[in-house]
Amino acid sequence: MKASDEQIVEQFNILKSCRKVAEVFNMSPKTVWYRLKKLGLNTPVNILSEEDKCLIVNLYNEGFKRGDGKLNELSTVINRTVPSISRFAKSQELTNNKRSPTEESKDKNSGRMKKWLVDNEHPRGMLGKKHTPEVCKDMAVRHKNWYADSTPEMKFARARKMVTTQRNNGVYNRKHGSWKSEWRTIGGVSKYYRSRWEANYARYLERCKQLGEIQSWEHEPQTFWFGNILRGVRSYLPDFKIINNDGSHHWVEVKGWMDPKSATKIKRFKKYYPKEVMVLIRVEWFNANEKNLISLIDDWEVGEK
Repeated sequence: MKASDEQIVEQFNILKSCRKVAEVFNMSPKTVWYRLKKLGLNTPVNILSEEDKCLIVNLYNEGFKRGDGKLNELSTVINRTVPSISRFAKSQELTNNKRSPTEESKDKNSGRMKKWLVDNEHPRGMLGKKHTPEVCKDMAVRHKNWYADSTPEMKFARARKMVTTQRNNGVYNRKHGSWKSEWRTIGGVSKYYRSRWEANYARYLERCKQLGEIQSWEHEPQTFWFGNILRGVRSYLPDFKIINNDGSHHWVEVKGWMDPKSATKIKRFKKYYPKEVMVLIRVEWFNANEKNLISLIDDWEVGEK
């Protein structure tokens, strides 16, 4: 529908938004903006007035919880988007990253995550498992102490390292990541494997099980904790547990590159759990067996790691 300049000006004075005016007259927001600009009437709506700034400062000083609706209410009152309000608050150093959510928001987020886990399982096989209260308390204390003692540079370096590791592991582009970390169904069970080698060794174990060479196998069934260690590596989650036909068991770690952290994990595992048997599978095992296994296992993955 065509609209006259007078109609556009009238609606803009009421709605204070080019987008809303465009919806009224079935026009594009850009057209409305240019026509108002031609008339010299479209003052920059993103500029906060002094009254708007006072309202924002008061809201942040009084405090609010994530999900309580107060920020959205203010957005409606001053006719500004929530991101624009947040940007101004950040420029004034009013934001608080530790602002707690409401109980309703917690329940909503928890329900969403539980539903996701039911539909997708847990990426590390932890569905249905919980940390003990002692472990949770210890983890909370260690995290709080680290953040309290860390400089902004240390926190930034840690975040950058996490993103770099995820990128290198193919988290952002798993189909083309060198490690090929993704979900796979092996032996009728869908689990999250971190590399081709890990998935291929699981296929090898499944074949051994079918041939009766072993009783069964499990992927990451148990975490071992190093109780007396106060900092650094404090736990270890082996890749596989193999149950032999005589009922005994041993653990297998599939490792491509042995970084210092992994080496420490294995060393402490042997020290704190001397009765457990650990077998390390490296590139030599794959070089010796892969050629034969490719012809025996249909879904064997070929490539690095």
